[in-house]
Amino acid sequence: MEEIIGLLAHFQEELQVLTNDFQKIKNRIYNIYKENEKLKVENQNLKKLLFEKEENEEKSGEGYDNLARLYQEGFHICHLNFGEGRESDCLFCMGLLDNNLDEAEEDDDRDED
Repeated sequence: MEEIIGLLAHFQEELQVLTNDFQKIKNRIYNIYKENEKLKVENQNLKKLLFEKEENEEKSGEGYDNLARLYQEGFHICHLNFGEGRESDCLFCMGLLDNNLDEAEEDDDRDED
C-alpha cells in the first residue's frame, strides 16, 4: 500500500511539473500571438504608407520606373502580394504597369497640346 501511495505522490509531482511546463508554453504562445498581431498591423500601416508614397511618386514619373524595375527584378507590385517574390508573370502586376503606362502616355499627349 505504501508503494502505491509513493507512486501516486511521484505521479502527482510529475503531473505538477507537466502542468507548469504547459502553462509556460501557453504563455509563450500567447506572447507570440500578440507579437504577430502587432506585426500584422505594422505591416499593413507600412504598406499603406508605401502605396501613398508610390502614388505621389507615380505622378512625377519616377514611381512608374521604380515599380517597373521592382517587377523586372522579380517582385510583385500589385496590392495583393506587394513586395513578395514572384516566380512567373502576375496579371495584377502587369495590369498595374499597363494602367500606369497608359496614364503616362495620356499625360504626355496633353503636355504636347
